[in-house]
Amino acid sequence: MLAPKDSNGVPHPEMAPDVVNNSWGGGPGVDDWYKTIITNWRAANIFPEFSAGNTTPYNPGGPGSVANPANYPESFATGATDINNKIAGFSLRGPSPYGGIQKPEVSAPGVNIRSSVPGSEYEGGWNGTSMAGPHTSGLVAL
Repeated sequence: MLAPKDSNGVPHPEMAPDVVNNSWGGGPGVDDWYKTIITNWRAANIFPEFSAGNTTPYNPGGPGSVANPANYPESFATGATDINNKIAGFSLRGPSPYGGIQKPEVSAPGVNIRSSVPGSEYEGGWNGTSMAGPHTSGLVAL
C-alpha cells in the first residue's frame, strides 16, 4: 500500500492510495498485531477506514466490543445503522481499549444494503459493518 510496484517490481510511493477500506478484523481488546502498518499508513497520509465488526458467538457485542484493528486510535472505525438511522443490533461498540477513545467514529447504512456479488451482478439484503464502511471510504475519497 505504501509503495505499489509496477510490472518490473519498481516501487512507486507516489501511487499509494489516499484511502484504504478494510472489512476484516480480529477480536476485541488490546492486540497490536497490525498497529505498525496502520501507523505507517497514517504517516503516509493514507486514511485507514475499518469496519467496526459484527456480533458473533465469540463476540456478542456490548460496550468495548469493537474489533481490532478498528479499535486502534490510528484507525477510523465505521459502525452500521438501519433504515431508521438507529445503530444496528449487530454493530460492535466502543469505547476502544486504547485509552477509552470513542469507537466507532461514525456509523453509516449497513442493513439491507444492495451490493455487488460474483458474476457482475447486484443483490439486496446484505447486512454488516462491511456494508457501512464503503460509505465512509467513498466520502473520504471524494
